[in-house]
Amino acid sequence: MNLFFFFSLLFSSFFNLSVARGGSPSSINASGVVNGSFAASGRHLFADMKVSLAEQLQLKRLEELAKDYMSNSDLENALMSLNSRCSGISRVYSIGKSVHGVPLWVMEISDKPGKEEAEPAFKYIGNVHGDEPVGRELLILLANWLCDNYMKDPLATLIVDNVHLHILPSMNPDGFSLRRRGNANNIDLNRDFPDQFFHMNDDPGAHQPETKAIMRWLEEIRFTASASLHGGALVANYPWDGTENKKNIIMAVQMMKHSNTWLASTVVPIITCL
Repeated sequence: MNLFFFFSLLFSSFFNLSVARGGSPSSINASGVVNGSFAASGRHLFADMKVSLAEQLQLKRLEELAKDYMSNSDLENALMSLNSRCSGISRVYSIGKSVHGVPLWVMEISDKPGKEEAEPAFKYIGNVHGDEPVGRELLILLANWLCDNYMKDPLATLIVDNVHLHILPSMNPDGFSLRRRGNANNIDLNRDFPDQFFHMNDDPGAHQPETKAIMRWLEEIRFTASASLHGGALVANYPWDGTENKKNIIMAVQMMKHSNTWLASTVVPIITCL
């Protein structure tokens, strides 16, 4: 089995049946989205669906719930509700707390959650920057989609049965509440990890609580692959893409290894500011 089949988890594929706040979609139309159009806004999660009057009322209620970003307490409630609804394939655990003491909740989704298996472990992290909240919403949608469609949709079933998926919707709950990039100490968590070029970050005691929690997490679980969802730009970053002078990045060296791919001929060799 290709260990990286889960990269096919395109978020547009699970909008049709997901409930943003962990509620039970008991009357959602199983026919899903007709043409995949969601107008110009990601808030219109249920547009273009052919539904009955009763279903329209239900969808209207769900759309109201999805109007605003979830607060930290909303996010916790959504995870707990989802875990209760899909307890057979999920578990919720905390990897630590933020500066202000908010738990960093993780949801694991697998056919055998909490057990070690010879299967790839994959993690998603959202909301590293407090003012980039879309990722936390998308990750809750992803968890709901897997829960709602396990044993119904072939892709959802394939993922749950063959991967241990760990979802951390919000790494920076304090920054989210404060509506800023940094955490409660106004530290950019994405720049707080040890750096191969800048050893000022090597002191374990100097890291923020959120950073320490992630580092302990990585020691406990050997993840096969990971993704961090940011917002505000259309960018794809790859591991080890830093340079000592932090000004330029020579992507051509790495891209030569994948010269037959479409991406190799289109990526501009610059470093991003994510």
